[in-house]
Amino acid sequence: MGPFFSIVIPTYNRAAFVADAVKSVLSQTYTDFEIIVVDDGSQDNTEEVIRLLNDPRLIYCKKINEERSIAKNYGIGKASGTYINFLDSDDKFYPNHLEKGFELLAKNKFPEIGHLGYEIVKGNDVIARRNDLGENFHERILQDNILHGNAIFIRRDIALTHQFLNNRNAFISEDWHLWLCLISRYNIYFDNTVTSVVNDHAERSLKSIDPDKLTECIELIVADLKTDNAFKRKFGDKTAYFYADQYTFVALLLSLNKRKMKVLKYLAKAFKEDITVLIRKRFLASVKYFLFPFLVKSRY
Repeated sequence: MGPFFSIVIPTYNRAAFVADAVKSVLSQTYTDFEIIVVDDGSQDNTEEVIRLLNDPRLIYCKKINEERSIAKNYGIGKASGTYINFLDSDDKFYPNHLEKGFELLAKNKFPEIGHLGYEIVKGNDVIARRNDLGENFHERILQDNILHGNAIFIRRDIALTHQFLNNRNAFISEDWHLWLCLISRYNIYFDNTVTSVVNDHAERSLKSIDPDKLTECIELIVADLKTDNAFKRKFGDKTAYFYADQYTFVALLLSLNKRKMKVLKYLAKAFKEDITVLIRKRFLASVKYFLFPFLVKSRY
């Protein structure tokens, strides 16, 4: 019989961070777990760093680079736990994370999905906390990816049935896509105790994203959700809000990279999906940088 939790840690060239992430799991007060580090083709000394930790609960898997969605699915396939939990290799769990997770799941008779609170840290400062989940959840999730892989627990049979998009181009918002698919089919149970940390740093900013790759990724996500009948039944005409927001996300990044013709294309696609996009901040920001490209350098 396998452990109760399988913690999947996908990583790529994060040797400077991944040991601390793994150690935060090894320091848990609840100890019935395995850790699966999926090294997605790192070219640094990630393997050496992981081998030095030398714990029997730690499984290291190295594969060719295929980006994070496929890496996460690979980890799920290797898992033997009852529940899957993820940890980004530059983030951390607090020591009570798995204990609180088990309590939440047991309290709700071991449902398909549970979710804890988490906080976002920049340097030594906490810049945001997600410890208010549950209220108006189904309205908020279409507007913002308020769930996080560090905080979510998915029963393994569900995780095997509903996986991340198995495409190397699904490298951003791939988790949001999966959460939308899951909550279109299952209830999600919350405990807002903050038990994990998301580290905000430069490589998580818009500046590090290739606009062409982002465009492919968003088109992939939108196209898949438009064929998902459960998603359409769950959210009805509100799905247009989500599609429009995704297109304005693309438009904003394109405007920051001064791709004028493509900016117009994606602003038009957003407007076609939902005319209320005209009054949203991201749409207006895209228009501003389209009209006044000299502002991009001064701000970014």
